Amino acid sequence: MTPQEQFLTQTLFSDLNYEVKKESIYVFNADHFKELIKRCASNGVGAYRLLVWKDNEVVKIATHDEYNKKATDVRWLKTAYYKYFYEDKTYNFSTEFKVSDKLLERTEMFVPKVEDEEE
Repeated sequence: MTPQEQFLTQTLFSDLNYEVKKESIYVFNADHFKELIKRCASNGVGAYRLLVWKDNEVVKIATHDEYNKKATDVRWLKTAYYKYFYEDKTYNFSTEFKVSDKLLERTEMFVPKVEDEEE
């Protein structure tokens, strides 16, 4: 598990329900994704793109460039989320995260390291 994945799963995703589709793709229902956006904003985590899912397939993709925002400005993510949420409340959402090295270094003080077991 990479330091970014460890930070996401242990800090950002704690108490949230999600499904892992592929490596580093975490899919949330609408309510949990809304909470995730708040956590991203308060922890300084950015997002490159938003994937909108329906019936286990990506049906729409939005990027921070479309909203003329930097990846670290999650206001674009909130705007895109509400656009698609009001379109169809059954959509699920995932995003491609931007976690800075500085943030990972800072959280190493608080998140215990998971050591790989040797066989």
